[in-house]
Amino acid sequence: MLGLPAATIKSGPLPSTIAILLSWVYVISSIILVAELSFAAMEEDGLAEVSFTGLAIKALGSHFGAFVAVIYASLSFSLLVACVSGIGSIVCQWFPWMNLVLAHALFPLAVGTVIMFFPFRAIDVTNRLLCFLMLFSITALVAIGLSVARANVIGSFAHASWSLSSILPAIPVTVLTLGFHVITPFICKIAGNSVNEARKAVLIGGVVPLIMVLSWNLIVLGLAGTTSVTSLKDPISLLLSVNPSALSAVQGFAFSALANSLIGYAVSLPKQLLDTLELILGKTSLEKQNRYQSQLVSNGDGSGRVGFVIFSDQQDCRNFGKVSFGSNRIAASEDEQLVRMTELKSFEMFVMPLVLCAPVLIASFFCSTFSRALDFAGIYANCFLFGILPPAMAYIQQSRKKLRLSILLGGDATLALLFGIAVILGIWH
Repeated sequence: MLGLPAATIKSGPLPSTIAILLSWVYVISSIILVAELSFAAMEEDGLAEVSFTGLAIKALGSHFGAFVAVIYASLSFSLLVACVSGIGSIVCQWFPWMNLVLAHALFPLAVGTVIMFFPFRAIDVTNRLLCFLMLFSITALVAIGLSVARANVIGSFAHASWSLSSILPAIPVTVLTLGFHVITPFICKIAGNSVNEARKAVLIGGVVPLIMVLSWNLIVLGLAGTTSVTSLKDPISLLLSVNPSALSAVQGFAFSALANSLIGYAVSLPKQLLDTLELILGKTSLEKQNRYQSQLVSNGDGSGRVGFVIFSDQQDCRNFGKVSFGSNRIAASEDEQLVRMTELKSFEMFVMPLVLCAPVLIASFFCSTFSRALDFAGIYANCFLFGILPPAMAYIQQSRKKLRLSILLGGDATLALLFGIAVILGIWH
């Protein structure tokens, strides 16, 4: 979202608004496909929840699923680099005397310390505060734009370029901004028991970011003016060059949005890397869980079983009891499972500094890191994962008669259109 004005400033407010609306229709159609695939997989396998990588494995096989996991990890890492670079640019403007590496490392160091040494409650509270700051900042920005710089915002509509070379660069960034494909399976889990309820949740939930993106794009383009079209190429520099009356609101929104995203990627990426490594090595967590459950059911002669009884009271609902009987080998299996979980936690503690240090070094010593990371995320990783894969997986599942034929209006023609748009965008850029 922060890089969007730099991609739309060449075309102007009106053409970019139309491009954003069309991109939103494209994104929502793709997300509905993922929702349909998720419900079909949950019904077929009797699961309460599936993942996007799991959908790829189910449709395309385990080997291709491992490739998808690698691409998704690359997407997350590139966005983490973009967050570190953006926050570093803002800190450099706040403290011009600060060393470049220190400016980029300051916030990631604080985030890593909180994640590694504080309870998850601290992360949750920090995230909530940043979300509040983000909503407050975007509200203040819109109010300032409509009151103080209303003439500039209205006057910006005089600039319009309808050429494809001016409009198309904004589409990958818009798709990346509006897309929430990865959490769609989780939305299906909590939205209800039918795909229609999930579809309503997707549509209603998709309108909120659309309004924010349209407001943000129009206000920033109006505040930045047309003089920035050729003078500034870096998205963060463009944001920090807006009308001084709105600079604090822009800085507050940019920092809170980047910080919020950085925390999310820092928490999830280490575990994601470990899961990807397990998937590549052919040892998925599901396979381990199945083997472990089979060990718990029987000790070889059918006489060993273990059960868990969970109870709670009003004082502490986290108490639990365990009932076990049978062979001692079952207890040994439980001990081995606990050891594996401890080793996993230790490995995550080892991976976390690497995950945060690498983006700091990249952002500190390479120019235009923010825009380059967004280009990779929006054009290559995002275009493949959430543009090409959903219609391809839907077509494969339809051919296997595991998915109903009327997913979207137009059937296979619509699937081919979505697939073609993603391929064209990837080749064009």
